[in-house]
Amino acid sequence: MDVFEKVRETKPEIDGADENLSAARSLLMAEIRGEQRPARTRVARRPWIVAGSLVAGGAAVTAGVILGSMMSAPEPVSHANPTNRPAHSAEPTRTPAESSPTPQPLTVKGVLMGAASASAAHESPVAGPGQYLKIEHQTRHLVLWSPDEPVKATREQATAGWVADSSYTSYIPASVTDDWVDVFHAQMSVTELFGADAAAQSERWLDGVSWMQESVQRTPGGSGSSNANIAAYPMMPRDPVALLDWTRSWLGPHDGMDEDALIANSFIQELQLNAAPADLRSAMFRALSMVPGGRIDSVNDNAVTLSYLTNAEQERREAIEIDTRTGLVLRYAVTFGEGTNGAVVPDDVPDYVTVRTVTVVDDAP
Repeated sequence: MDVFEKVRETKPEIDGADENLSAARSLLMAEIRGEQRPARTRVARRPWIVAGSLVAGGAAVTAGVILGSMMSAPEPVSHANPTNRPAHSAEPTRTPAESSPTPQPLTVKGVLMGAASASAAHESPVAGPGQYLKIEHQTRHLVLWSPDEPVKATREQATAGWVADSSYTSYIPASVTDDWVDVFHAQMSVTELFGADAAAQSERWLDGVSWMQESVQRTPGGSGSSNANIAAYPMMPRDPVALLDWTRSWLGPHDGMDEDALIANSFIQELQLNAAPADLRSAMFRALSMVPGGRIDSVNDNAVTLSYLTNAEQERREAIEIDTRTGLVLRYAVTFGEGTNGAVVPDDVPDYVTVRTVTVVDDAP
């Protein structure tokens, strides 16, 4: 069943029923976030132990960068008869600035080690007593449609597709035992169209979620929050080898799934959040450099995109665009069915894209 079909089932009989609106929006975002992790790892992972506060643990937050032009197209761009766009070059298109820590020629290990050095040197703002980490999540979701599979078509089946933009904001208290707050914003827009039927079908799709309103969800101690791993940052090793061993133990049994792929997924998920303190981000980059399977997808000045196949069965590839000057992740993307050469949606259009900004604020809604 499609994510938005599930949400429509929770539509309140009386509009304005805040608890139902919150539940529906929460379900929607949880389902979208859930698609970004292989199913087995969600089952296998052990519950985080809430230990102390972010301040006591020395946890801090990095300031992310919003790629505004990517997230705010005023009108949908139509691709009624698209052709597959060329893949990004794996070779640098220009020489990075001399200040960049990334060595030449570029290698996955070199990029990650350079990002680790940049992260260690990049100071992060700290949420003090009574303050919150404010994480703004800008998301893009590819919807695929066909007459035979109107709920959830594959890239091969799709005769139409569109990209929907949405957002939500998380407020994480300095003391992680306090209430965590998620604000789900009502606005949702279609910004890109693929296929002759995309305009009509995307309008129907938007009508199906038009009843949703902005809602606020409070979670005591962050239990069940998509950002709950932040509570464990103070206890995670800063030595990269120890962190790698810690992550293997944390993943637990994986029933024959590729352990390297699961570990890569774990580090990518935390790095793309941009919420770990500088020393932990540095250790994560160094630990990820020891995991095989990465590739360089593109280079744009100081921004380098790396990706890993994190689930071969699902043909699932996760990518992070790294600012090599700061070690921050500028963009996170997930693509399913890579290389299927679908007739409508080009291969280089991800299924999910997330861009995050993290700041420190004094209050939460």
